[in-house]
Amino acid sequence: MKGRIWIILGALAYATVLGCLMVPAPQPQTAQADSVRGVAPQAASRVNTGGMPYRGMVLQVQRIDGEGLEYKKAVDAIAELGADSIELVVDSRQENGSSGMIFLDMRMTPSPEKLTDLVKYAKSKKLRVIMMPIVLLEKPIGNEWRGTIKPPVWEEWFTSYREIVTHYAQIAEAGGADVFIVGSELVSTERFADEWRHTIHDIRQIFHGQLTYSANWDHYQNIPFWEDLDLIGMNSYWKLGENKDVSVDEIVRRWTNIQRDLFTFVHKMHRPLYFTEVGWCSLDNAAHEPWDYTKFVAVDLDLQKKLYEGFFRAWENKPELGGFSVWQYTIGQGGPQDRGYTPVGKPAEQVLRQWMAKPRWTVNPNS
Repeated sequence: MKGRIWIILGALAYATVLGCLMVPAPQPQTAQADSVRGVAPQAASRVNTGGMPYRGMVLQVQRIDGEGLEYKKAVDAIAELGADSIELVVDSRQENGSSGMIFLDMRMTPSPEKLTDLVKYAKSKKLRVIMMPIVLLEKPIGNEWRGTIKPPVWEEWFTSYREIVTHYAQIAEAGGADVFIVGSELVSTERFADEWRHTIHDIRQIFHGQLTYSANWDHYQNIPFWEDLDLIGMNSYWKLGENKDVSVDEIVRRWTNIQRDLFTFVHKMHRPLYFTEVGWCSLDNAAHEPWDYTKFVAVDLDLQKKLYEGFFRAWENKPELGGFSVWQYTIGQGGPQDRGYTPVGKPAEQVLRQWMAKPRWTVNPNS
């Protein structure tokens, strides 16, 4: 988890602020839901790797106004970079880590019609579409983030969460999306395997593409429900150097060491690896603190470029890799003064273009 900072204007009052879509109160579980909780993990059907790898870029989507031209131009730009897929990140919210209710703020969230239209637009540009809902905390207390939530009643939280993700799964299905990510970095929830299997079961009734979960890079082996999913999904913020002077060769060497455990796990699970987030900010701490873009340190475009070069050199033609999404395309940002993760308008962009243009490799998690 990079520790992203989300700036939200104004405090939201759940029941009184116009424009907030409240999630209905949790309802008693049906007999079918109870039976889902009680069953043993079911392996997902054999993964079809024919459309892989996914070579894409992330676009965060909030409210879409008018015809959505700003977002459609971003889709065009991602396609022009050479990507063959796009990961659309959409959000839901809860007040803080101890809240038991998740909701959509329609002032900040695209309507179903607008989001479906954007998915279809991306498909018209020959991009495969991956949708990833995330949970944001409106007013976190202390160091809270979505990986540390602790609601008073877990069953009620999961009921609320399922209502949100099935909402987005319906949109993904209507637009013809290819992959749906059932959750992202929800570390404290992951031990509730039966609740997650219930969630995955409900999503599969709606969405007919591939499913994955976005785990943190530092504990992907601890997810108890991988067998219910199609891809091993995770972010990728490993330490790749001691300082800004790290060489590309050293970056490749560190990736090679990381791959040993990753490949062993992929072979064990018989599912391809998909990096839901790959990227580095343009700061001189990006090699040893790739998750932290908040420090006031110097801009270092050359280090960002080296990190991209090292990643692609290390991962080229690896059959275990089912794809990646670069974090991220940021509307209205980029260029040599930009401190953020986007490679656009920076030396890293040329590296990205070069590697996106290379031939596709064969994906085989059992190789």
